[in-house]
This record gives sequence, C-alpha cells and structure tokens, in this order.
Amino acid sequence: MVLFEASTLLNAVPEKVFEFHENPENIRRIAPRSLKVLRVECGKKAVEGERFHLEISQFGIILRWTGIWEKVERASLLVDISEKSPFAHWRHSHIFQPCGGGCRMTDRVECQLPGGWAGRMAGRLILPAFLSRMFQERHRATRRLFSGPTAG
Repeated sequence: MVLFEASTLLNAVPEKVFEFHENPENIRRIAPRSLKVLRVECGKKAVEGERFHLEISQFGIILRWTGIWEKVERASLLVDISEKSPFAHWRHSHIFQPCGGGCRMTDRVECQLPGGWAGRMAGRLILPAFLSRMFQERHRATRRLFSGPTAG
C-alpha cells in the first residue's frame, strides 16, 4: 500500500473549500494538465454512500472511475473510495482545518496498483512521484481559486 499526504494553506474558510471539493464537477477546475475530464455524473453535494462517476483521459488513455463518498463531515472531512478505477485500492481523504483565518487543506491518499506482488512493487516505485506531481498541480490550481480576500 502506498500512503501519500500533501497540505496547502488557502485564503478561505474551511466551509467554502469543503463546498468546492464536495462537488466532483469541480475536478475540471483543478485537474492537472495531463488529465482531461470528459464526463462527470454526480450530485452537487457529497452524501455518504452515494456514488459518482468520472470519465477521464490520462496521457491519452480513457479511464472510467466510480467513486463512493465513504465519509462526509460537513466543513472538515470528505473521504472517497473507488469502486471501479485503475487502482486495486484507492481511499482519498480531503481534510479541511481552520488555520489563521484561512484553511489548511490536506489530501491523504492510500492506494495500490492491481497485479499482486508486481503491482505493489511497481506502485512503490512510481506512485509517490505521480501523486506528488498531481497534487502539486491540484493545490496550485486550488490556491488560485481561493487567492482573493478570505472567503467566508
């Protein structure tokens, strides 16, 4: 299992950042350049147990993703897991904490590639760098969205 965590400070209250992230449609606004969002099917607010569906193109490969909101704690925590994705296991925690009038947003990902032992070894080699690049871009885009006066 690969464990990854990255945090960034945002100029917005946790409630606003939570509201943005609970709508999977907004992935279009923060997706890395290498990821094209082709289709999103979801509710506008996260509800525990509800599914959302994404169709994306990563490096020209079409991927279909079905996620489930595993845990929703208004303004502080969103956890999504994959039911269908390129991963044997995917659990993504979005953590929102008040910090100096703004918000510390932390993404924590637990994931594993398919393929048994070979997938685990390949994942340990490639996933940390892949996730680091992806979340650097996502956090940069999110900071741009919340760069004005503290949104409250």
